[in-house]
Amino acid sequence: MTNTAERHDAAPDPRGDWAPSRGVLMSYAYLGSCPQAIDRTHAQNVLRLREDLRTSAGAVMAAPLAIGMLDAAVVNVESMHVRAVTQVDVTVVDCALDVERVLSAGAITAEARSQLFTEAAIADADEPQRRIGFGSANWAVVGTTPQRFCFPEPAAVLPGAGALPPLWHAYSARRRFDGLLEIPRLQDPGAERLHHAPMLVVAEAVALEHAVETLGTDQLWVDSLSMSLVAPGRVGPFIATPVFSAVDTETVGCRVELRDTGWDDCLVAAAFIRMQSY
Repeated sequence: MTNTAERHDAAPDPRGDWAPSRGVLMSYAYLGSCPQAIDRTHAQNVLRLREDLRTSAGAVMAAPLAIGMLDAAVVNVESMHVRAVTQVDVTVVDCALDVERVLSAGAITAEARSQLFTEAAIADADEPQRRIGFGSANWAVVGTTPQRFCFPEPAAVLPGAGALPPLWHAYSARRRFDGLLEIPRLQDPGAERLHHAPMLVVAEAVALEHAVETLGTDQLWVDSLSMSLVAPGRVGPFIATPVFSAVDTETVGCRVELRDTGWDDCLVAAAFIRMQSY
């Protein structure tokens, strides 16, 4: 294993392998994500915290922070034949009620033969000394280009368009007859793989709904989100189900499983989200 935390090699060529994937495979345009490479192992991203990226209490949600962190990491890892994130962890220490923009300062911390590790410090973009949280991710290294990722691309955000839909709705999830959320069947099963962004958004939405029912209030903030991606999403629909919760006064932790109902109900991802009443 080679530690790369102190290495500052040349930044990836924006005309290289990772640039097309930003626009086609892994577009985060709906969040206004604009990552920039600093060098081969460092990148940063800035997200404006719109209302739909916050809970009802105004606290920043963890999924958008995770997506922004991963989008910055993609700038670096795409040039290294890395295509699949396997673990995502985000801890929020400041719910950013009065923060307009957050800065994700990411880095590749270590490279191994079959895995790569990244992390990001998250801060107020206009007051960098104010720390919002921290995140990390593990990535699988592959030698060939895998099947393309399917990203349910939401519509563009238009200025003055009025209230934005819930983030899970914008990411193409829908409500089932039994009240659960699901991501629709892939358009080209067998050739596509479900992207991690809608997984993160839908898992957090399900956990927040469960916390509202459990605590009796929607004035919540998410202080941690951890997701393990254990299998590719192949067919769909993908159903998100709260399968475990633990409550302590004003804190609730919820495990959410995402299963591929079109592929023998295979477990695709499992997340644990911890929330507090504000």
